Amino acid sequence: MKKLNLIVLIGIAFLMMTNLLYAQEKAARVGIGVSLGKQIFGIDDGAALTLFDFPSICIPIITSPKFRLVPEIGLYRYSRSTDGSDYSYMILSMGCGIFPMIQKGNGYIYYGGRLGLVRMSYSNENDDDSKIDFYIGPAIGGEYFFTDHLSLGGEAQLNYTFMGQFEYDDDVSESLISSKTLIFVRWYF
Repeated sequence: MKKLNLIVLIGIAFLMMTNLLYAQEKAARVGIGVSLGKQIFGIDDGAALTLFDFPSICIPIITSPKFRLVPEIGLYRYSRSTDGSDYSYMILSMGCGIFPMIQKGNGYIYYGGRLGLVRMSYSNENDDDSKIDFYIGPAIGGEYFFTDHLSLGGEAQLNYTFMGQFEYDDDVSESLISSKTLIFVRWYF
């Protein structure tokens, strides 16, 4: 329960931060978008890793011609019911990108970093547990505006993840370094 409270508090802090920045800068632009890419997902069957699509919803906030914030949230939930057994697995990802940027005509090039957390939880008839992973890393990207309201962009990241532990893994220490590429479609208001 403490971990869930931490996630809610961080989410509220991101929303408050973005609202304050938007209120300070009259020329700020706010949008909503979706990112598509491949994410590495650890299955707890030894060292098995699987690639799957994990889309995120982002709220890009261009606070000035030279700076942007990009809070994002993603959700993945899997459940299975078979004869007499139920199983579910959920991943909630929340993060924020902080980027200085350079405008080039109808496009922007941005660079900076992303940080966030990923809460993983599972439950079955006999057990339930959760853990929180934290990630941080540099990112570089670009975005092209086809109109004042619609843009298409891409981003490359190199993330270092401090992996949390499930209850039964209390003596395990894990970390992960991974590259990630994303394609964004964004709509600005």
